[in-house]
Amino acid sequence: MVYSDNIHSVIIETDANLLRQMADGDNHAFTTLYRRYWEGLFVTAAKVLRSKEEAADVVQEVFLSLWKRRNEIDVHGSLAAYLHTSVRYKCIHYIEKNIHHRDYLDLLAAVVINISSIDPENALQLKEMQETINKTVSKMPAKMQEVYKLSRQEHMSHKEIADLMSISVETVKKHIQHALNLIRTHLSSGTYLLASAIFFYLS
Repeated sequence: MVYSDNIHSVIIETDANLLRQMADGDNHAFTTLYRRYWEGLFVTAAKVLRSKEEAADVVQEVFLSLWKRRNEIDVHGSLAAYLHTSVRYKCIHYIEKNIHHRDYLDLLAAVVINISSIDPENALQLKEMQETINKTVSKMPAKMQEVYKLSRQEHMSHKEIADLMSISVETVKKHIQHALNLIRTHLSSGTYLLASAIFFYLS
C-alpha cells in the first residue's frame, strides 16, 4: 500500500509543486505543465480565433510568458482556470490587433443573433455595430463595395473575384483592405472591445 502511494505521488505531481519547481528553473516541471494543459488551451483559442495556426501561436505565447514570469507568478486557486483566462485575454488582444486583417467583424455580425445569454445593453451595441458596418459598406465606391460583398457575402476567393470582374488579384486585395480600413475607422474603440468580448460567449 505504501509502495502504491509512493508510485502515485511520483506519477501525479500537483500543479502547485510543479510551479514551485519551475520557479527554481526546472525545465522538466515546465514541460509537464505544458503537456498537461496545451491541448485544452489550444481548443479554447481555436474556438475564439477560428484558426488552428493562430490558436497554436497564442498558446505558445501564454506558455512563454508563464516561463519568463515563473519567479513572480502567484496562482491562487486553479492553474487551469488561470491559464484559460490568460489564453482568452491573449485572444482578445490578438483580435484587436488584427481585426482589419480577418473576418472577425463579419463573423460577429453573423453569429450574434444566436447568442441567447448576451445582455440587452451589449445586444443593442452589437446591433448598432452591424448598422454602422452596413452603412459604411453602402457608401463605399461601387467597385470596392462589389468586391467586398463578393468576398464577405458570397465567400468568393480573390482569384474568383478577379476573374469575374476582370481585374487583377492585387486590385481585389487592395479593395478589400481599403474596405476593412473604412469599417474600422467608423467603429469606435469601445465597439472593438465589445466585439472582441463576444467571443467569450462563443468559446
